[in-house]
Amino acid sequence: MKKNVNNGIFYVVISLVAVLAIGTAVLAFVGNANRVIENVEVYNEASQPEVLVNNETLGGFPGGDMYQRVNMHAGYQYGGSAYATSSTAATYTLVATEFKDDIYYINWTPNVSTTLTLMATTSANIEALNIPNVGDTREYILVNASSTAAATITLAAGTGIDLQYDEDSADLAIAGLDAAKLTFIRKPNTDVLVLLTEFTEAD
Repeated sequence: MKKNVNNGIFYVVISLVAVLAIGTAVLAFVGNANRVIENVEVYNEASQPEVLVNNETLGGFPGGDMYQRVNMHAGYQYGGSAYATSSTAATYTLVATEFKDDIYYINWTPNVSTTLTLMATTSANIEALNIPNVGDTREYILVNASSTAAATITLAAGTGIDLQYDEDSADLAIAGLDAAKLTFIRKPNTDVLVLLTEFTEAD
């Protein structure tokens, strides 16, 4: 009989402990819930930063290399930095410095008529032009900045350069204040095709 009474007391105590534990957990949950509600109310009452929304489409850019055709629906522009220099010698061999990085516009002032020989297609020069693969193309604008028309810049081909000009050009000479577009195209071997298109001052 005594054993049964002890068992009954034990179960009562266990039940009370369980009830107290559950009650404590409920109170803690209710307390946390109240704090969350209070924080939400404080947030809603506070002034929020204005968010500008429009219908423009956001997009990402994959980096410097793209491996599929790109459609520019809003047009595009291209170019880069400029390189300006002058020469006093009758002959000069171009180096990678005149063509490296983002250079697109070359402003050259010949103080005497100058023959510029395009640099040889060494590995260093190919790297500077950034046309390592067959068919890679890069363009430059070369301007004869001399105000004297007789001070010409005549282009000549260096080793490995296949220099060609369009049929409308009389020669490879660029007169003062005239300009030319040089298009460098990597050939199947290590050589580079250079297409020269001349422009004459119109004003």
